[in-house]
Amino acid sequence: MKRVNKVLAAALAAGMVLSGCGAGASKTAESIPEENKGAESAAAESKEQGPGELEGTLVYWSMWNDTEPQGEVWQEIIDGFMKKHPKVKITVQWCGRDNKKILKPAMEGNETIDIFEYPFEIDLNDYVLDLTPYVDKVYDTTDGKPFKDTLIPSLLVTPGTMTGRTDILPAVGYKPWMSLFMYNRAIFEEAGVTAEPKTWADLEAACAKIKEAGYVPITFDDAYASWLPGMYLAREKGQEWVRELVKDTTGELWKDEAVVNMAMAFEDFAKKGYFDANVSGNKWPAGQVDFGNGKVAMYYNLTGLPTEVADITGPDFQWGGFSYPDVIDGAGRSGKEDPAGCTLLAVNKNTVNPELAMEFVAYALSKENDAKMVEHAGTTPATVETQWPPALANMKGALESVEVPLKTGGDITSNPDLSPTISENFIKLAAGQITADEFVANMAAAAKQ
Repeated sequence: MKRVNKVLAAALAAGMVLSGCGAGASKTAESIPEENKGAESAAAESKEQGPGELEGTLVYWSMWNDTEPQGEVWQEIIDGFMKKHPKVKITVQWCGRDNKKILKPAMEGNETIDIFEYPFEIDLNDYVLDLTPYVDKVYDTTDGKPFKDTLIPSLLVTPGTMTGRTDILPAVGYKPWMSLFMYNRAIFEEAGVTAEPKTWADLEAACAKIKEAGYVPITFDDAYASWLPGMYLAREKGQEWVRELVKDTTGELWKDEAVVNMAMAFEDFAKKGYFDANVSGNKWPAGQVDFGNGKVAMYYNLTGLPTEVADITGPDFQWGGFSYPDVIDGAGRSGKEDPAGCTLLAVNKNTVNPELAMEFVAYALSKENDAKMVEHAGTTPATVETQWPPALANMKGALESVEVPLKTGGDITSNPDLSPTISENFIKLAAGQITADEFVANMAAAAKQ
């Protein structure tokens, strides 16, 4: 994609502000004050007068719409901060998911943006402030602790892996997520599965019991089909090898023993009837609907799934989630290396008052405000002291134990040209339409093209 030149970017950014950030936006808390356009006047208004007497202006660009539950909580947070600090004025731009399209042109156009949700799909690393010294500080909402000690540890690691900027802390996270084998605990209990699978042999044994109990063990949708083989390969050879695999143009890596092992393992599952009979035609969200209505026991997906299917499952659904099992005895990757991420809250390095910006960030991610986000928006907690919602309580340990955050599916989708072919052939493999040997041959041939 060609870089937008600065003149065009400035014009585009100005147009977006006038239109409320485009189609995905709704309105601002207040219209952006004219004095906020100049760095000198903004700096004059951004002086901290003393403890508890913050003063200045901040502009926050949000990835939410103000009508979404998350946006409603953010508005409450903004109002609360300004009430607590009457000399502080915060303006919010509700950009919705258009944030990923319009934020970079606005940055390039020198639009005043102090705090923003960093869409990890784009590169904004030239604009982020290193938050390392700021998370070491104690704020009035952190109960005498450094800010970093109040957050789930992964929220200080995943921002670097998500943005590729691991030399600094480019953002702090909230609304953490993971990819897990989400499961129906009631089905597990009925089938006599008493422990969450840790190895592939454990998973196979659980599937056998679940099928015998009259349920379908596993399903998936087309949108996430490649995650299952991708994680198998990441467990066996590591994520870096998976990245090499999908970029290979000789086709030889697709003949590697790891790929053969993966294809044979899933061919075996298909032959034993461990996949739902509908996987060959499952268009999202058909599979997760089958999971939500109690037909299927397991669905490998993100921890946001309970919110997505809440209308189907109802409040009494018994949720569980476990890390993708190890596929080699003693590998020890399960429970330590998992796809994990979060919503990234960053501070613009060009802000005239980073201290005020971080005071607001610490306030926004306090345990009180985190609890509001969890309760009202159904998100995963960000602070170590926030009570987990019942649907996700079983997954708390998994989220807190991640040491090496991976990309979804072990990054098997990192080559967009090959990704559809991987999904297509894996769906056929899981549906019993092709053999493991045919999967390997098809992928080796596709990689050469």
